[in-house]
Order: sequence, then structure tokens, then C-alpha cells
Amino acid sequence: MIKLIRRNLLRNKRRTFLTMASLAMALFILSLLGVVNDAMDFADEAASPDRLVVRNAISLTFPLPESYEARLRSIAHVVEVSPQNWFQGVYKDQRPENFFPRFTIDPDTFRTVFYEYEWDEAEWEEFASQRTAFAAGRALAEDQGWAIGDTIAIQGDIYPINVELELRAIFDYEEEAQERQIFFHRRYVEEAMNNPGQNGTYWLLLDDPDATPAVIAEAEAMFENSDNQVRAETAEAFAESFGEMLGNVRLFFLVIGSGIVFSIFSITAVTMAMAARERTTEVSVLRTLGFRRNQVIGIVLGESLAVGVLGSLLGIGIASVLIQGLTPILDQMGFGFGGFGLDAQTAGTAVAIGIAIGLMSGVFPAVAAARLKIVDGLRRL
Repeated sequence: MIKLIRRNLLRNKRRTFLTMASLAMALFILSLLGVVNDAMDFADEAASPDRLVVRNAISLTFPLPESYEARLRSIAHVVEVSPQNWFQGVYKDQRPENFFPRFTIDPDTFRTVFYEYEWDEAEWEEFASQRTAFAAGRALAEDQGWAIGDTIAIQGDIYPINVELELRAIFDYEEEAQERQIFFHRRYVEEAMNNPGQNGTYWLLLDDPDATPAVIAEAEAMFENSDNQVRAETAEAFAESFGEMLGNVRLFFLVIGSGIVFSIFSITAVTMAMAARERTTEVSVLRTLGFRRNQVIGIVLGESLAVGVLGSLLGIGIASVLIQGLTPILDQMGFGFGGFGLDAQTAGTAVAIGIAIGLMSGVFPAVAAARLKIVDGLRRL
């Protein structure tokens, strides 16, 4: 039977190859979407449960007064408050390798709130004491070839100023993706803009994660009647809010994935039906030679199953190679995919889908071939 299956697959090589290629492309896309979804899940899970974010209730693009910092610090269970702003700007040019997150921070409060970052104490002191200093993650510094004492210039876009910064500290982090960003002094930008007294976000460190609902309620109520109402949320919810800005990304992935599976299933089913119909006479001859119905079903199902398995393995192989190649580029652009790849669960799901498509697309042609009367099939000789 295996020899018959192999010969039938190779009988029309072009059709077999195109069917496998279409299935491989579909499962490649599904695998890629799975990796992106895993990265999104990791970003949510990596958010510290003892941190909250306070931002403008309307949008992240609207700042908050710096006077809010002291008032937020007065809330029960709040250990520290650290302001942070997305500076953006342009470093050198618009090429992807020169794009990385750029934040302005307050060194006096940053380390307390963001305690996971690892610093050399001497370097930190240099960074904290020099207004024009900046700190960079080790992965980014290595990619850019920076060393302590190097200076860089960033052209402002959101902020209408240009800044010149000197590298005074290099930090480490457990996840490499977090090492692809820089921090510099908020006060430096404030002074260059004549002290507007504004911040994009306030990050709160709590002494008890169980107090999160109470702190959120109090923070939002505190500024309920002000001109700048706030939205307080967990760090995890804040990370998810970026996805909300683009719409329901997970639903979008689900719709795309479902559409791909249905389309490829239809293509494979039609192809297998055509192949079975072309071999009506051959099936009748096999039955005449003593092949039983279950053997005929096994041959036809074996062909479709082989196409499904081989197509899924090909798609997984392409996805694995491409993801490994794209990960460094995405990291340099600040998307935070470092350390991610095609895990066993995603690969297993892709193979299972390939097997299911192969079986489902072959079952009807197989049953039809087995039910065919020998006389009806031989009439086509």
C-alpha cells in the first residue's frame, strides 16, 4: 500500500507539489501568527503585578501636569511614583536599525519603581548626576557599537527640540528585548522646552498587589473633577492598551487564521476529489484483484494524509527559518521579540491542523472510491 501511495503522489508531480505548497504557506502564516500571539502573551505576563500606570483618560497623546506626582504618592499603598515620557525622535536616519525606544525618566525614582533593571553602581551614579547623560541597554549598545563616553544626537519630532546625550551607563535585563532602549533625564527636556511641567505617564509601585483595585479607584477619583482626568490601570492592562489602539488584534488573528484554514481545506479537498475521480478505473481494477474496501480507503486517505503532513512540515520549516532571521530585525526596531521562536506547542498545532486537513479532505473521496461498483468503474476502460 505504501508503494501505491507513493506512486500515486508522484503521478501528477505538479499538482501534488502545488497542493503541498499551498498548505505549507497557510501553516507558515498560522505559525507566524502563533509566535506573534505568544509574544503578546509574554508581554502581558511579564508586567509586574505590583506596578500601576496612570495616564490621561482621553489618550496617551495627552500629557498630565507634573503636580499629579505628589498627589499620587499620597495614596495609601503607593511606595513610589516615577514619571516617564516617550520621546521618540530620530537617531541618524529612519532606517529600522536606528529605531529604538527612547524614554525620558526621573533618575531619583526610576530604580525604585523599575527594580528589575541591573546597573553598575558607579555607572548609575554618573548617569544620575549628569543632566545630559543617557543609559542604554547592553544589547542595543552592542548593536550600535556604543561605549561609555560616546555621544549621540537625537532630532526631536514629538518634542520640538534636538538633544545631545552622552552614554554614562549600560544596564542589563533578564529579557534581551528590554535591553534595546535608552533612558535620559526628563529635566533635561523640560529645561530645553522652558519647563512646561508635563508628563506622559506616572508609574506607581505598590507595597501590596492586592491593593490594586483600591489604588486604581482612588487615583481616578482624585482627579475626577479636574481638567485632566486620569485612567489608572495595571502594567499588564497598559501593555494590552496598545493592542486596543490598533483594534482587537487577537480577534483579527483568529479571523485570518480561520479564513486560511478554510480556504486551504477547500483547495485540498477539491484536489483530492479530482485525484480520486481520475482513478475510478484504477480503483475498480484493484477491487478486481482482491483489494478490500478498507484497503482502498486506506490508499486514498494515505495520499491526502501524506500531503497534509508533508505540507505542514514544510510550512513549519519555512516559519522557523524566517522567524529566526526576522527576530533580530524586529528587536532592533523595538518590537521586543528577542528570545521568541517557533515553540513545540505552535509547531504541534500546525502539524495537527495539517493532519486534520489531510484526513478531512480525503475521507469523502476515499469513501466514494470504496463504494464504487466494480462494474461501473470498469465501464470506463
